[in-house]
Amino acid sequence: MRLYVQPGTGAARLELGELVSDSRLLEAIHSGLPLRIRILVQLWRDGFFDNQEGQHQWRASVIFDPLTGRYRVQALGGSGEGEEVNTLEEVHALFRQSLDVPLRPQRSGRYYYMADVQMETLSLSDLQELQRWLQGDLAPAVAGEERVGSALARGLRRILVRMLGLPAKRFEVKSPSFVVGSGAGAGD
Repeated sequence: MRLYVQPGTGAARLELGELVSDSRLLEAIHSGLPLRIRILVQLWRDGFFDNQEGQHQWRASVIFDPLTGRYRVQALGGSGEGEEVNTLEEVHALFRQSLDVPLRPQRSGRYYYMADVQMETLSLSDLQELQRWLQGDLAPAVAGEERVGSALARGLRRILVRMLGLPAKRFEVKSPSFVVGSGAGAGD
């Protein structure tokens, strides 16, 4: 993954590359677990004390259907069911496309971007739900919104999945510092 900054305006572009190339992540996908990808890009004003000026989040998921042998790639904000492709190479091609980041400095100064990438087979909301379950929060089941048995089964499944050590990958990318002159970022 690479993070590029356009000189003068400070516009950022993120080249995703082959995000889904880790063998442990691929094994998890092929065993039927959805892979969730979250990219958080932050714009920072570089100074004695750095200040965050803005952030943009992008999410996607990759799901393998063993019955059809196809992959479904869904990006947050994408249309409908996502895009279905036949091969892992086509999944890589979808992620090789650049992601334009809708952040720009609004005033002159020295800036940099930070991008945090998280790939996991279960989302943070799954982990929070597990934590609530472990603390005895069976409110949906007690309220009649869900059967107690299904709440317990889902909680046990999540515990088992984490104990198995399913893969997760996280890394950060930082752009070089850049300068935006007076009037250059605002409104461009």
